[in-house]
Amino acid sequence: MDHLKLPKISIVIVTLNNERTIEDCVLSIKMQDYPRKLIEYINVDGGSYDKTTSILRSYGYKIIRSSIKRNAEAQRGIGLKIATNDYIVSIDADNYLPDKNWLKKMVQPFIDDPSIVHAGTMHFSYRKSDSFYNRYCALFGATDPVAFYVGKPDRVPYYITKWTRGLVVKETSTYYIVEFDRETLPTVGCNGVVYKKSILIKFASSGTKEFMHIDVFADLVEKGLNKFAVVKNDIAHDTAVTLGSLMRKRIAFLSGYYLLNTTKRRYLIYDPHRIKDNVRLLLFIVYTVTFIKPFIDSLRGYMVIKDFAWFAHPAVCWVYLYSYTFNMVKSRVARQFT
Repeated sequence: MDHLKLPKISIVIVTLNNERTIEDCVLSIKMQDYPRKLIEYINVDGGSYDKTTSILRSYGYKIIRSSIKRNAEAQRGIGLKIATNDYIVSIDADNYLPDKNWLKKMVQPFIDDPSIVHAGTMHFSYRKSDSFYNRYCALFGATDPVAFYVGKPDRVPYYITKWTRGLVVKETSTYYIVEFDRETLPTVGCNGVVYKKSILIKFASSGTKEFMHIDVFADLVEKGLNKFAVVKNDIAHDTAVTLGSLMRKRIAFLSGYYLLNTTKRRYLIYDPHRIKDNVRLLLFIVYTVTFIKPFIDSLRGYMVIKDFAWFAHPAVCWVYLYSYTFNMVKSRVARQFT
């Protein structure tokens, strides 16, 4: 790709005590074959008390101490407003870019078609050296089996070779262009994605404190800005060392952002007012209780990549069924006393 055609970009990383992963994250960014003069480096921190911000500062990142503590979604909104370039590269603190051309691949769809609003990867990176549960999440392309079975994950498992969700309007050798509606929109917006500040600032209806990465893209789709790029690329997501840590992270996410704030949300993984979502959720419960469907999906994946991490799937389905049930009960109890 001609360097003269590359746009200026702002890389935004939101953090909270990410000392374990952050240096590998920034080193993978540093190795990119992308002109440094075209990159702005921003960190929005939600109150870290470990070495996270000092590590980022040593690599030249502009450190923004957020006034809204312990809220990763608010930090994304702050980063969006502070960035000086139109192209925002949102990389989570536990993401690693797998090769030196990752940034070029992700901005190429915008160069080819300026009407695109978001570009994400088709897969999570599968690495044999990763922990068992990180390999599981990468292989299935989802950290949440509920989203997987309701039909809204933003990545695909490695036994699927083509993107089929939404309306695929174009396929090139390196990416798909897909038009989504409210029914088909996956959980886009984080873990190594690119989007345009000018579009989100102008059309997203939420303020910084209520910023939620999935909701703002639902806002865009509602307004007809529905053209997304799915890049035939991947990104590593160091999401969980153990099943216990995966469970704790999910319960925290559901408590803080999802089930306790459904009245403010414009996008729901499971929408109780939609018949299709109710049917799919019921099927997920049946699948989880009987083990049969999760085991078949695990076996299907194992036939493609021989890794026993596929077979974590039945257990993870149980973990998420418990997590969603726990938080739904917690949410209803909380509403009774408010």
